[in-house]
Order: sequence, then structure tokens, then C-alpha cells
Amino acid sequence: MAKIIGFIIRKGGTGKTMSAVNIAHILSVSGYRVLFIDLDSQTNSTEMLMENAEYQYADFKKLFCTNFSAKDIFYDEYIYETNYNMLSCIPSSPELDTIIYDIYDALKVSPNVMLCLRQNLELVSDDFDYIIIDTNPGNTTLNYASICACDGILSPIKADNFSYVGVTDLLTTINDLKSRYDISPDFMGMFFADVNTAASGFKQLKEYYEKEYRDLFIPISIRHSVFVSDSTIANLPLLHINKKHPATEDYLQLVRYLRLIDEEHSISLQRFLAAKFSRNANTDSAHT
Repeated sequence: MAKIIGFIIRKGGTGKTMSAVNIAHILSVSGYRVLFIDLDSQTNSTEMLMENAEYQYADFKKLFCTNFSAKDIFYDEYIYETNYNMLSCIPSSPELDTIIYDIYDALKVSPNVMLCLRQNLELVSDDFDYIIIDTNPGNTTLNYASICACDGILSPIKADNFSYVGVTDLLTTINDLKSRYDISPDFMGMFFADVNTAASGFKQLKEYYEKEYRDLFIPISIRHSVFVSDSTIANLPLLHINKKHPATEDYLQLVRYLRLIDEEHSISLQRFLAAKFSRNANTDSAHT
């Protein structure tokens, strides 16, 4: 049964999409079956994972507001193969800009609509080891439903006070949804993403987060790098830009810290890291 992990933070520009894509890719090259769900209407994750691939926009209103009777509908209408082995995707859609209103209207009829995504994903849960959800920033019904579907939640943050407010509000929302819908998503923690660890005040701010949030703060920071920008321009995960760069190493360390990879899959990951590949290629099979 898949573990569903959502990357959720109400503040934009925190490295949420980059973190979701790179961790999903690390898990897939480690040999895990991964389903990536892009719930951000900006479609950045979809573009990185499915460049030049053919797909149709999904009916997200149906996914979030009705209960499916069989999993065939996922493979007929929602799930597509990406450019990477072991990694499938439910692509983003412009419809996500208005889905928050559809969910809101449906809630007037039945409060349990908030659990539709969770119940629908259970139909394909045995087909994957991990389901990674990239959400849109904001305090919306779409994010509420995403939280309800998750087993675990990760929050990338910036080195600023806005992230503090965003995480505090998120934790309040998670607790409220837990009591309202009898669910138990685990807040796996927050971590700094795409930050300059040598910047003035970073150490002080990090110490503040460690003191304020204690076990909820992950002591691993994803360092800012030009390779992160290169990755977005090339529409490639960091592992295909530079396997040994500090930012790449940070994501690998984060995955290990969270214990997302067991010993057997660690061996597969090490084989991938040791293999040579052409940067011009775009699939994992071409790289290994």
C-alpha cells in the first residue's frame, strides 16, 4: 500500500515543487513505484516530468467530488507515464484554478466530499509504493482535501518570517481536519529549501526554528545553487543536472533522514548514482 506524502505550505516560492519533484525522482530511481499528482495549476511539475509527452487534462472535479467505483478510471483518464522509469503522473490542469469552488459547493451537500480524493486514491494504492502530491500555495478547499488524503506532510520553507506564519497556520489546519474527519496525517516536518546557508542571519533563524518547533524541524537545508535554476530551465530533476552537487546531495540526505528508502532500495540508488549518463538524454533508462 502506497504512502501518500503531500508537499504543502501556504506560502509560494518556498521550493515546494522542486522538492516534490526531486524527492519523487530519487524514490523512483531507487526502484520504488511512484505516482506524482500535480495539483498546482502552474503545471511546473507536469512540465518537468512530462516534457513532450502526450496527455489529456484530467477531470479534477470528478476526482475530488465523487467516489469512484473501480480503479480502471484512473488508468483510463488520469494516470500517465512520465519520462522517467517507475514514475507515473496525474498531470495538472487549468481546471485547478476553479476546483476550489467546486469542492466548496459540494461541501454544502455533503461534508464527506473532503474525503473523496483519499477514498479514490485507495483504489490504486496497491499499485504504487509512494504517492507524492504537489499542492498549490494558499488556504483553499483543494489543500484541505489534499491534507485529508495524506499519510504524511512535508513543508519546505524559506529563511523568512512569512514561512513561519504559513507553517503555523498549516499546523492549525491539520489539527482541525484531524478532529473533524477522524483522519491522522502525520506532519513529517519542515525544512529550509533553496537557501543561502552562508547568509547573514541564517544561523540565527535556523536556531529559532529548532527551538520553536523542535522535532517538527528537519535539520537539513537544501542549499541554493545555480543548478537548481538550470534544472528548471532544462525541465530535468537535479540528479540529471549534477549528481554530486551540494543541492543534489542535500535532497539525497533529506530522503535518507526521513527513512523513505530501505536498505535494498539504497543499493539501487547507489547504482544509479555510480552510473554514467548523457545529460542530453531524458529518461532514466537512457542514463543507466
